[in-house]
Amino acid sequence: MSVLGKKWVIKNTDSECGVLDKIRENRGLKDPDDLREFLNPDLKDLHNPFLFNGMQNAVERVEKAIKKNERIIIYGDYDVDGISGSAILYLTLQHLGGQVSYRLPHRVEDGYGLNDKFINEFEKIGIGLVITVDCGISNYKQVELAKEKGIDVIITDHHTIPLTYPEAAYEVLHPCREGGNYPFKGLTGAGVAFKFAQALLMRDGHKEKDNELIFSLLDLASLGTVADLGPLVGENRLIVKKGLELLPNTKWEGLKFLQEIAGVKNSDPINSSVIGFQIAPRINAAGRIDSPYYALQLLIQGGNSEAAQKLAKKLEDLNRKRQDMLHKAVEEAEKRVHEKFIEKGETKIIIEYDKYWHSGIIGLIAGKLAEKYTRPAIIMQDFGDYLVASARSTDFFNIIEAITKFSKYLDHFGGHAQAAGFNIKKDNLENFIKEITTYTDETLKDTDLKPTLSIDCEIKTSDINWDTVGFIESLAPFGTGNENPVFLMKNVTVRNARSVGRDNKHMSLELNSGTLPMRGIAFNMGKFKDYTGKRQTLDLVFRLETNQWNNNKTIQLNVIDFK
Repeated sequence: MSVLGKKWVIKNTDSECGVLDKIRENRGLKDPDDLREFLNPDLKDLHNPFLFNGMQNAVERVEKAIKKNERIIIYGDYDVDGISGSAILYLTLQHLGGQVSYRLPHRVEDGYGLNDKFINEFEKIGIGLVITVDCGISNYKQVELAKEKGIDVIITDHHTIPLTYPEAAYEVLHPCREGGNYPFKGLTGAGVAFKFAQALLMRDGHKEKDNELIFSLLDLASLGTVADLGPLVGENRLIVKKGLELLPNTKWEGLKFLQEIAGVKNSDPINSSVIGFQIAPRINAAGRIDSPYYALQLLIQGGNSEAAQKLAKKLEDLNRKRQDMLHKAVEEAEKRVHEKFIEKGETKIIIEYDKYWHSGIIGLIAGKLAEKYTRPAIIMQDFGDYLVASARSTDFFNIIEAITKFSKYLDHFGGHAQAAGFNIKKDNLENFIKEITTYTDETLKDTDLKPTLSIDCEIKTSDINWDTVGFIESLAPFGTGNENPVFLMKNVTVRNARSVGRDNKHMSLELNSGTLPMRGIAFNMGKFKDYTGKRQTLDLVFRLETNQWNNNKTIQLNVIDFK
């Protein structure tokens, strides 16, 4: 067993294959043409947005609204995907001369998706058209209410399509819509919004300024795609790769200041991790524990540098507060879970709730528990008469399928196979927990719940060179569906190990395999420093990366586990 208690699984053990061939095979890129297309995505490879079922109808409705000077509302979700997608459509309609404004629900006060309060408000202020972003597919009742009030609703969404389809919608743009011909199904909410914007701008006459805007929206689309864990293959890979190229010189004033306050330097390479760990958490913080409007207003900020700076500073402060709240809540949750699942070996699903766990961070808590204990987790904030829940799961258990099965107990729900949310009345909680626990235990009874670490292949010292590193870097951006390659090297001699960083959290390693000296860094593994000193050799699992210091580039092993 490794020091992290993980079971190592090697994907490719073909002794006739070289390391680069194994990496290609593991990603389905054995064919040279597939590899060439994967490594060199081009904007001309963007699919025609009019392949979406309903796109022509949706575009014509927006054109009619602009021509008649109707009031249009963009209604988005409060996370990065919804906020960046809302910014895309708002900026596009503003560019086209639409009378457009926006609304975002408050996570605690309004909950997820459309609700009656907003529909009633839209009627009062004379809204003719509502366009949802990253929500709406599960709000059939609210869409029916809007239609009764003479308001058309165009839904743009990517969440799992429920059994009760929103038939009253004027149009639904969804990559997985039945009868649709769109070739890529993995778009996130921001991706669908981008495709709608692309279609609207294509219909505007292919003006040069329209083409420029389509291109400039890719960095906003990349934010939602990465943050919402869209698979980084196909069109998503193209969106993110081109978006990352734009970020250092983005035209969006607020995004410039957000990167600056997040510590992103123009001289540094910007990769998907920069979005995932530096930019996205700050945007998300607004919708998690305060108002999502701070984040949206930042992204659509024009040339007002002072306002953009203030908004960026606000998001930074909220993110720090969110980090403190999360740290405390995770400690409490892990203590409960450890007693139940480690000491007593209870059920296959984690379900916990507390009145002090803010609904804005319960998804993060659930994600950490699901990852650590390798099982689905449902975490809730208790409001007395009802609870708000967020669920996260592993790749071998479909959490939205399970929730849907017991939706008779829920007021509202929605999500994906690995992430979902719902509201439930306290009176229904006991029955819901009992039935979903029984279902999960039965479904996972023959599943090994030990955490696994997926490894591409074993690697030899001779294969650790700049050609290998260069090929790995060409596969970026990395993320869901296109993970950074992971290697195993056995019998590595540890010459020196020392703890480094704040609170000695990390570990620096001087290594030898054969006669070749190597350097490694093991983040958040400083506590294992003494373990390494007691053993002459270790088996290491790591990623290869470039370390640059004082204009000197070296190859470094980013160690993620060992035994």
